[in-house]
Amino acid sequence: MSVNATSAQDLVSLGQWKNGLIVMNFWAAWSEPSKQLTAVIDQLAKQYQSDSSIKFVHVEAEEVGDITEKFSVDSVPTFIMLKNGGVVDTLKGANPPELTRRVAALVQAHGSSASAVAPSASPEDKKAQLNKRLADLIASHKVMAFIKGTPDAPQCGFSNKFIQILRKNNVEFGSFDILSDADVRQGLKEYSNWPTYPQLYANAKLIGGFDIVKELDAEGELLASLEAS
Repeated sequence: MSVNATSAQDLVSLGQWKNGLIVMNFWAAWSEPSKQLTAVIDQLAKQYQSDSSIKFVHVEAEEVGDITEKFSVDSVPTFIMLKNGGVVDTLKGANPPELTRRVAALVQAHGSSASAVAPSASPEDKKAQLNKRLADLIASHKVMAFIKGTPDAPQCGFSNKFIQILRKNNVEFGSFDILSDADVRQGLKEYSNWPTYPQLYANAKLIGGFDIVKELDAEGELLASLEAS
């Protein structure tokens, strides 16, 4: 299980500070990518929960200045990996596959038995883990959009028009950049039985893609559909 650190003392009081591994997730409430990666950290914490040598720690960067300054963090999301209290790796930006790879490498280098967890998982276990992650992402906001790019920088025309419709209707929504994670991009198609992007969910239920959102908007039924789901 991951923990929250609200002071440097919280960090150094962990048993893994002196003898073990710590993965710190520096995030901010205003940063959508960092909130998405916080869910990834929580999933990794569950994956390695049987290994007492590693601890996953969330640090709200702007609220816990002593830790942020100690590790010279200047952007979110940033991940600092420690071994016996010393920095051994740093990863900046929202890159779930690379984060997962580096955590596995950290554990393997430490000689932990947890390094065998992921490679030994059966295809069924891996699918179950991915489906759990997808369900958590979908449910992370009342209205959730899976798009190419970000709301402020869409990477395809359909995603751009999709976001414009939501904003025109003053819909509050979370988003996930499916270009940032191949597992999510491919897995969600099967999970939702919907082959294209963007995709819109409300209350963890699929509303549809761009054409359906466009049609609901044209008929003045988009907001009602989001509330009814």
